[in-house]
Amino acid sequence: MNIEKTRLKLLLVDDEDDFRRATSTALTRRGFDVTDAPDGMKALEAISHDRPDVVVLDLKMPGLSGIETLQKIRETEASLPVIILTGHGDLEAAMAGIKLEIVDFLQKPVDIDRLASHIRKLLDRNIDTTMRERTIAEIMAPPSRYPRIYIDQPVSDAIAILRETFYRPTAEGVQPRQVRSALVFDRTERFLGFLRFIDILKLVLPKFLEDSPYTTYFTGMFLAQVKLIGQRSIHDLMGELVCVDVHEPILSAAHLMVHHRMINLPVMDKGKLIGVLRDRDIILEIARRMDF
Repeated sequence: MNIEKTRLKLLLVDDEDDFRRATSTALTRRGFDVTDAPDGMKALEAISHDRPDVVVLDLKMPGLSGIETLQKIRETEASLPVIILTGHGDLEAAMAGIKLEIVDFLQKPVDIDRLASHIRKLLDRNIDTTMRERTIAEIMAPPSRYPRIYIDQPVSDAIAILRETFYRPTAEGVQPRQVRSALVFDRTERFLGFLRFIDILKLVLPKFLEDSPYTTYFTGMFLAQVKLIGQRSIHDLMGELVCVDVHEPILSAAHLMVHHRMINLPVMDKGKLIGVLRDRDIILEIARRMDF
């Protein structure tokens, strides 16, 4: 659909007369062919009489609510794009709307330019515009991005691998890379968890001082600790494996990462490591959904 040459037909459904009139006028001035309806029943009649290109539907209305109206719309119009307007941020209504295949939620009061831009972006795409939550498998990174190490290797091996993998020499010096973790396996190739920079830093802290209420640090202690930790096993650094099943929703993964203060989370399928979900992946997905 060429949105520059076609006046898009828009149905605005809202029980507030002033809002409906003002919004209809503003959208008409921005090139839309606007029809409005004061309630769900009138909206269904309008759709059956002349199918619009998009419906902008208020969530809170007397009689048929926005969700109930959407249910009725979906009985006959499975692919009609619907944008829900809400001033309440109702989670249950949002989930119901997503299941009924809305294309977006917008908060009232609505910025008209933003609404018009949203509609044009949605209808100018040759893709499914349904508001669909992507899966962990769709946004995770492959394990091949990370170096591997075995749990029975000494810490000195881990340091060497980290230095070689995470720092790339350049003409200007050393340039750090984005990957800051290594995958740890046993000799049967069973995945055991991540080795992270912070895990090695913990080894540098003297245990006897860490447990003391009168901790004092002084110059020279760091070098002494470095000499002591090289032959310790990576096994000493590993804690309980925290992971997420690939079939879990993204919010389950986000909860684990926040609760355990993790920047990356192993993704498992039937006991096998198949991916790594990073905090940046979820942040990018948040940004993607805000911008469509």
